[in-house]
Amino acid sequence: MTKLNLTDLHRQFLDSMGTEASKPAVGMAANDPRRTIQAIQSGVAAKAAVNELNRALAFANAVGQNFAAVLPGLSEQARVEVVSALACASSSKDRRSIMEHPLCPSEVEAIVAAYDAAKAEEAEARKAERAAEREEKERAKFEELRRKFGGSNGAASEAVAAE
Repeated sequence: MTKLNLTDLHRQFLDSMGTEASKPAVGMAANDPRRTIQAIQSGVAAKAAVNELNRALAFANAVGQNFAAVLPGLSEQARVEVVSALACASSSKDRRSIMEHPLCPSEVEAIVAAYDAAKAEEAEARKAERAAEREEKERAKFEELRRKFGGSNGAASEAVAAE
């Protein structure tokens, strides 16, 4: 068996999250079909949205009922990939349930930790970017006010800028 490459698995997972299967069907206004139903005024469109919601719920129910029977038959690598993808996409409560399941491979914990670290790193980068933009706007506003009210008090405004 080859050595597990967490980076490749993480990339594969992120690429799979952007597939067409995760996007709403044509004609859907939102990701949540219930909200779409509330927003639709037409009876025909509402019936189509209700049918789509029923199909989505039936699919989720069928997958949930049959998943436990299929999981033991998967190869070790496939089980690691499937369980780690489910754990990464789940809420913390569901993730805990997935990770505590007896058929959950031990490698999944490392993959999920790497996924969480990558998400935290992305969040920190966005936070730092927003802070830099905010600081730049504040600096531009300060310079504008300094030019507007600076006049003969240039030394006083420079002392304030130094603070």
